Amino acid sequence: MKSNEFQIGVIGAGAWGTALARLLANNGNSVQLWCHEAETKQDILTNHVNSSFLPDIPLPETLGATTDLSEVVRNCRILVASLPSHITREVAKKMLPEITSKHILVILSKGIERHSLALMSEIYAEELNNLPKLAVLSGPTFAREVALDLPSAAVLACAEEETGSILQQKFHTNRFRLYRSTDLVGVQLGGAIKNVIAIASGIADGMKLGLNARAALICRGVAEMTRLGVVMGGSAETFAGMSGVGDLVLTATGTLSRNHNLGEKLGQGLSLEECLPAGGAVAEGVRNAVSIHELAERHKIEMPICNAVYQVLHEGISCAQALKQLLERDRPDEEMMSF
Repeated sequence: MKSNEFQIGVIGAGAWGTALARLLANNGNSVQLWCHEAETKQDILTNHVNSSFLPDIPLPETLGATTDLSEVVRNCRILVASLPSHITREVAKKMLPEITSKHILVILSKGIERHSLALMSEIYAEELNNLPKLAVLSGPTFAREVALDLPSAAVLACAEEETGSILQQKFHTNRFRLYRSTDLVGVQLGGAIKNVIAIASGIADGMKLGLNARAALICRGVAEMTRLGVVMGGSAETFAGMSGVGDLVLTATGTLSRNHNLGEKLGQGLSLEECLPAGGAVAEGVRNAVSIHELAERHKIEMPICNAVYQVLHEGISCAQALKQLLERDRPDEEMMSF
């Protein structure tokens, strides 16, 4: 470990990784950003911009960039992992040789691994031999708005008080409020399930079902994430907070949401293949829908909205059929949020 024991390494130079690297550097931290592409590294070092993901937002000249993952892990005590969920295990394996028990790993990825149904924290714990202290950062935060220094807030889940305090000092600014939690399970599940509900909200908007329908979907979406989350060990209160209803409202209504935008195109009658980008970022909800469907079956939890999205995405039923199934269910009894 180098003399600056709290040097921060951000792993992943997409929009969210770059936005947080910018925030951390501007907050007085020494930050190194790991880039998968050499062109991105050079762009950041030479032009002080990430043209691929945040093209019009200047980055601080103090922000470092590299394509050497081992260097970042070796030199930085705090690591911030901003990776697509489906490559998390692959990158974690590459990090292992340089990982020590002195490391702190902050997980930004929102997703559940296919087949294993592991949360991101479980993947890192397994692949990194339980060496680093783990934390999860989530909440209603579009990367572009954070990079523009617009007022934002998020939640940091960490089991250890001292580690959580260190991280809050590093991330918190007067434009980025960071709340604390100890519920790693709930915070992660909220971040994954909201992507699927956001697709449902987009479908409703694409079908022009109205604002009443969208509000109802969001509300019942919170009920679904709470039901599954509590059974899996999360706290019901978490889903009423930043990483639950907060993140869901943003992703289910915001024009910058890939999940909502994909759902809107589906609701307008396009096929899934027509909605997916040629080479860009795929909405995480497409993958999350499969894992959440399997988790609901494993835990015998009723999640009708998530199931409808799964059927549209992966079983080929039409949005109209999915809507018909939702509306023709038995009349509801007393409203229950958690069970």
